[in-house]
Amino acid sequence: MRRGFRDWLDALGADVVALQEVRCRVADLPPDAFGSYHLAYDPGQLAGRNGVAVLTRRPADQFTWMDDDNPFAAEGRLIGVHLADAPLDVISVYVPKGGVPLEVAPTDGGREGYTPEQQQARYERKADFLRLFTDELDARQADAEAHGRHLLVLGDFNIAHGPADISNWRGNLAHEGFLPGERAWLDAHLGPAPSHPRLAGRTILAPTLEWRSPTRQLIDVLRSQNPDADGPYTWWSWMGQAFTKDVGWRIDYHLASPELAKTASQPRVDRANTSETRISDHAPVVVEYEA
Repeated sequence: MRRGFRDWLDALGADVVALQEVRCRVADLPPDAFGSYHLAYDPGQLAGRNGVAVLTRRPADQFTWMDDDNPFAAEGRLIGVHLADAPLDVISVYVPKGGVPLEVAPTDGGREGYTPEQQQARYERKADFLRLFTDELDARQADAEAHGRHLLVLGDFNIAHGPADISNWRGNLAHEGFLPGERAWLDAHLGPAPSHPRLAGRTILAPTLEWRSPTRQLIDVLRSQNPDADGPYTWWSWMGQAFTKDVGWRIDYHLASPELAKTASQPRVDRANTSETRISDHAPVVVEYEA
């Protein structure tokens, strides 16, 4: 709010807004944070962490994990709504950042000071989330189709799909967010990234994980309309000149069911003009749909 979120929200005038990492208890939400929008919010039970929301123009029926008996159900990482004014179900998701496997874990603590064993545990935990998320996406797509509705998945996936989705991809081949197993998960749901051929001949020590093939594919809307472009990136570190020099990652996605993706137009990243005026270290991905 201090950095201008409400001004951005009012100026954009979107019909649906998905938020991740809200990181705020319900009681502490500013009363005017979302204007006239209706809020569906799962803050989770981890104080000051995670939290996902969907803002809508009209009240919407909200849902969370179909299987609420999983280790992530109480973490505030997934919430969805059935829109009242369009045949559309919208999910907001925040995928764990994860870690790196022992094969490539730094022994000096790396960027965040985790031991190799802690890195491995974080890596395995992200993999567990992605396996459960595959089941969730299959179930939600099947449910939406049965009711004549589309599915749109919005969120921070903490994975760059291909070299075109990360500015310094050569230097991040062994870092979380660009590991072979993570990219393979997106391959299973979206098909190979158009920029995958750039990886030919690269030796990567981290193992490629085996994933169950989903029963239905999704479409990476921004990439489908910009198959050959590098970026546009959606996340930049607060440190140094990353934002100014556009040293970023594309880790925030619109993943749409195929029929909905056909109606998409004007996909863009709403990037601030300067580092000082950005609301977050992430920039919103904005798309128009006819639903």
